[in-house]
Amino acid sequence: MTYDKLLIWQYQDKPRASATAALIDGIFTDTWRGLAQLPLALSIAHAEGANLDLVGKHVGQSRVLSGLAPRGLFAFAGAPGGLGFRRGQTGGGKWYRAGDPVTASVRLDDDDYRFLIRCRVARNYMTGTIENMTDMLEFIFGAGSTAYDQFDMSVSVLIQAQAITEFKRYAITTLDILPRPVGVSIKFYMALPQVAFGFRGAPGAAGFNNGVFARFLQ
Repeated sequence: MTYDKLLIWQYQDKPRASATAALIDGIFTDTWRGLAQLPLALSIAHAEGANLDLVGKHVGQSRVLSGLAPRGLFAFAGAPGGLGFRRGQTGGGKWYRAGDPVTASVRLDDDDYRFLIRCRVARNYMTGTIENMTDMLEFIFGAGSTAYDQFDMSVSVLIQAQAITEFKRYAITTLDILPRPVGVSIKFYMALPQVAFGFRGAPGAAGFNNGVFARFLQ
């Protein structure tokens, strides 16, 4: 029922009264819909753009990563990441001067930024136990990810392979972004396929031509 239907009988046939009631009803409706969407606007899974920046600022994770990408400096053929001379007024690398940085900052897209936010939340709230580390890995990568204690101040991390992109692989093996107890290192990162290869008797494993080999990420 709309507000114009709640007018007392003296105003039922008054166009201005009905229009005023409809205007107020529209304002209240739009306001309520906006408030109802506010939790989604600041949700890690649904926030985008500036809203996701607010979430990242709250947990202490910047969207901009310093020194992540090469600057595209001039170099001769064979130099990793080097660019040659300009051709047709396009392309080419910048000349390096002593003291100049050789890497540039990168602004992450929403998907990669969302991944780092989840990692930061996990690091902020983990309690340091293997059980909690496994919970945090599932929060970041989804079900099927886990951690194993190697009993030598290190752990091994297993992640579902379908959850790994090139950026995520770089982040977890280079940026030390995954949650871990202080003083404990991560010895191995392994990516597990949905249908993993295994010999007879291994729970949930598939044999040759059906199973896929797990692989080391580091």
